[in-house]
Amino acid sequence: MKHFLLIVIVVVTGARLRSQSTRELIPAPQQIKYLPGKFLLSDLSVYTATSDDEQVVFALNDFVKATEKHSGITIRKASSAAAATLKYKVLHKGYELPDYDPSSADNRRESYTMKITANKIYIEAYAATGLYYALKTLRQMLEPNGKASCFPLAEIADEPKLKYRGVMMDFAHGGLLKPDEIKRQIDFLAAWKSNQYYFYNEVSIQLKGYAGLQYKQSYTQAEIKDIIAYGKERHIDVIPFVAFYGHLHDLLKNETYANLAIGNYGHELDPRKPEVAALLRNWIKQYANLFHSPFIHIGFDETWETNRISTEKDPTIDAEKLWIDQLTLLSGELKKYNKTVLAWTDMTNYYPGLMAKVPENVIPVIWEYSPDTAALHNFMNPVLKANKKFFIQPAVSGWGHIYPAATYTYNNIDLCLEEGLKKNTIGFITSVWTDAVEPFVRPSWSFMAYGCISAWQGASPDRKTFEQNFYRLLFDTAGAKVQQACTNLAAAIEDLKKCFGRNTGNMPGGTIIESWSNPFQPYYMNIVQSNPDALKQARIKCEEAEYLLVQSMPELNAADKDFIESLRVTARLMHYEATRFLWANVISKRWDEAMLGNKKNNFVFYDIGYICHGLIQDVMDELGTLKDDYSAAWLSEYMPYRKNTILGRFDVEYGLWQKLLLKLIDFRIQHPEDYIAPQSFTDTFKPDF
Repeated sequence: MKHFLLIVIVVVTGARLRSQSTRELIPAPQQIKYLPGKFLLSDLSVYTATSDDEQVVFALNDFVKATEKHSGITIRKASSAAAATLKYKVLHKGYELPDYDPSSADNRRESYTMKITANKIYIEAYAATGLYYALKTLRQMLEPNGKASCFPLAEIADEPKLKYRGVMMDFAHGGLLKPDEIKRQIDFLAAWKSNQYYFYNEVSIQLKGYAGLQYKQSYTQAEIKDIIAYGKERHIDVIPFVAFYGHLHDLLKNETYANLAIGNYGHELDPRKPEVAALLRNWIKQYANLFHSPFIHIGFDETWETNRISTEKDPTIDAEKLWIDQLTLLSGELKKYNKTVLAWTDMTNYYPGLMAKVPENVIPVIWEYSPDTAALHNFMNPVLKANKKFFIQPAVSGWGHIYPAATYTYNNIDLCLEEGLKKNTIGFITSVWTDAVEPFVRPSWSFMAYGCISAWQGASPDRKTFEQNFYRLLFDTAGAKVQQACTNLAAAIEDLKKCFGRNTGNMPGGTIIESWSNPFQPYYMNIVQSNPDALKQARIKCEEAEYLLVQSMPELNAADKDFIESLRVTARLMHYEATRFLWANVISKRWDEAMLGNKKNNFVFYDIGYICHGLIQDVMDELGTLKDDYSAAWLSEYMPYRKNTILGRFDVEYGLWQKLLLKLIDFRIQHPEDYIAPQSFTDTFKPDF
């Protein structure tokens, strides 16, 4: 990759532009040549023709508004196309969103060329989408300097390596993002030239005839229509991603629908029941009418329950046949609405001959969320053997940690892109899962951008260079601080992984599942005694991260402060996880050394239980403040649904320490001052929730 001296800006949180010097364009154009000289911004004039379609008008207005806001210079309106210094030509109308033509690998829909001369800027785009992306590139090239603001002279030819470049957002397992937060994400992803936004949903969208299902825990159809229209303006296709077979516990846990399950209040529909087909036909009609995308992803992953019941309870069930029958039914119904069906194929692990039976109009989606080449090939090989066109889907590893596991995520994205391109994948989807509920999505944004950039370029960027560019582009002079803070958080996760995450697969796996476990259990006491430095290092890194994030806030606007606050609260959550386990060990050790070792209770009650500065009070103080901060940060990103699910953990946790403090105080009061306890701290007080 060539390196050029330039200044770049990008649309970010708060939907405005940033500038930095000596930075590459992100994503990098396929071809770029810089020339001597400059074009002054004060010489720029734009003309919008009455014959321009709305997509062209939106692209031009978006460019003008953002450039004016960033530079402080008013862009002149030209009196005619001939008088304008920004010359644009859109060769074809339409093509606003990606469609699916199985006979074509043509990426020209988004292609553009741009030439910046000393007195004019020329853009030629295949369609309005290409103009939109060209203007995003142009905005990145602005060198702001007051009245001397300018663009470097250059010639660019650009188009994406992959035709389909999406992000999948989970709206089923964790909190539900506020509609404005979803739009904020769409603005952010448009900056990286992403063109698909997969709306993963189980029962989180209100459907007619299901008024009581997930009431106040779902999106209205009006909200979804608004999001779809918002995405379309920015050339992002909002695609329905609906669990139509497994992962439907939120439906099947209701008594009204429990009889549709193959298990007992389980997760999977029973395709043998006519009522299931009737329900799905109704859902398909509603989703097809609500979403205008030519695509629909129907899931079909992890139907373990049916397989288990067929092998353990009812051998008359042919689990593989049910899977194929269900897929055939759905693909046939969706074909009536001209929908191209995408489906996961991980069940080839259970049914090796599955791919040969998959209907022709279904596009396999190969997902693998680990940086494991063998595991990826295990899913990929059956698809390749069946000679199917396919999408590939990595993920941000944030479902099992408070902050994503950075290296793990980068390696997974890199592996899926490299192997996918080798085998001619036609699409790339970066997943963001929220299974753990507690983590915020905002810490995943940088990894979402990394996936989008990689898919456009057809190669992953250098990670260090990417992070430097990314954070400085988003946060100007505060970028270096935010970058270092996030580096610290990623490193702290690696420290926590030395202590936690064993035997936690599918719970979900990772460090977060144990973050609220009783830290006085012998299992955790032994872990801490074996890894005290790991928890101390995690605390240090989180403290440094919070310091840097707080330092950055005076340099930021309100929208960015809101975003940074989510990162700061993330740092505090991780810090508290390390603290509670470390403090349990410190408290127990202080008591045991005094009572069992030295046979002397010299200030032990004071050190552990003094009501303003004792070790127990430390934890309670940190927890109480964290609960308030977490609640506020949740509501800045999410709707109220599931907030109290997490806040309840804080309440139970507070009870653990409050009960322990009262037990300690009562013990002190009920025994002589010089009394020496004969048992260890945990045997004496039996700390528990």
